[in-house]
Amino acid sequence: MWLALAACTSLQPVAPIGNTDFQANEQALRAYPNWALTGRLNVKQSQKSDTVNLNWQQQQQRFEIRLWGMIGLGATRVYGGDHGVTVEKAGEKPVQLPNLEALTKDYLNFEFPAAYLLYWVRALPVPGIAATTEFDASSRLSSLSQRDNRGRLWQLTFERYVQVQDVVLPGRIKLATGDLQLTFLIDQWQLNAATP
Repeated sequence: MWLALAACTSLQPVAPIGNTDFQANEQALRAYPNWALTGRLNVKQSQKSDTVNLNWQQQQQRFEIRLWGMIGLGATRVYGGDHGVTVEKAGEKPVQLPNLEALTKDYLNFEFPAAYLLYWVRALPVPGIAATTEFDASSRLSSLSQRDNRGRLWQLTFERYVQVQDVVLPGRIKLATGDLQLTFLIDQWQLNAATP
């Protein structure tokens, strides 16, 4: 019932980000490989806009996402394992997809590096990919630029940080490339430490 999130590109070593407060928060986040969030995702492209509700549960490198509310999408559950993605849409037979990017293209009518969201949604750069970063006065990541495996440059901004246990996490994330803009509005975070 879970889906492995992993970038499909060859990752090259890059220099670590030199903000010690950010690095401390990033290190603390590693103690919570199991987490969940609820919120909404707004999609704007070519003068069109739509919003989908989402519930994302992450356990180690596996996850399950439930989506509902977007016009034409209906209630949808995305899950899987190391061998692909399964999409269950209300009233239809389950569909097997090769990866998350196929989900965005086939079901949402736009493409974005969905596998990178494992990092971006927690205000972390994707490891091994060159990143341009800016920080706010509290040493929290305020903007991030990274390229996806197709070479597109993504501009991200992070706002409305909240304290969740001993880490800070964003409440609003904007991702943009070309005429496509995605905005995550996160209503609730839940963190669970790794099981010994």
